[in-house]
Amino acid sequence: MNEIINLNGPIIAHIPFLDIVLYISPFSLALVSVIIAFTIFLALSKPELRSVTRFGEDIVRTATVEEKEAKFRRFMTILCGIALIGVVTTGDLFNFALFVSLTGITNMGIFAGVKDTHVLDATFHYGLVLMICSLPLFGGVAMILAKTGTLSMSILANIPTNPILNMSRTLLLIGAFGEGALAPFFATKVEMIRAKGAPYINMMHLSSLIVFTRIIEVLLILG
Repeated sequence: MNEIINLNGPIIAHIPFLDIVLYISPFSLALVSVIIAFTIFLALSKPELRSVTRFGEDIVRTATVEEKEAKFRRFMTILCGIALIGVVTTGDLFNFALFVSLTGITNMGIFAGVKDTHVLDATFHYGLVLMICSLPLFGGVAMILAKTGTLSMSILANIPTNPILNMSRTLLLIGAFGEGALAPFFATKVEMIRAKGAPYINMMHLSSLIVFTRIIEVLLILG
């Protein structure tokens, strides 16, 4: 029996969209519901005011977020939610890697508009991690395609594992960990989430959880 059905339950529907083939199962439907609800909540929320104080001073300042900056970060939050929906519903490995990369890029965009030096510095390092980890992510996908001739998860689920596929799975895991801002690749994540403008920054935490959940599922599908 197909491993996707074993893990996710029965396939409810397939949604062909050009070269992107999406599938809906009870598991992916639950994740999509969480992503949509969380994204709507963040999109409708207003940036909170934050009190800032410095060591050795008795002065407390209120940090505000400009409307232009808030609109940009809200827009990137919505794009990140759309990318996450693609991550959990796609049945093609290349599209999975593409959506994971888009998730990382939109996460970086959420923080790129902040005018704090420490946040921009951490965002720059995150961008470097994204570029570096795109190599193992797409490299693993390319190795699977070269070895099996397909990137369809439903077909790959029925192909016996071998050393090449095991190496490809390891590369996928490394790449997804880096793109999803998961430890141990991104030690400066804490500096990014110190940015003013919550709750938009919470999208990065959701992205990390969703990408981690989905990559584990993909590895199990690949055997």
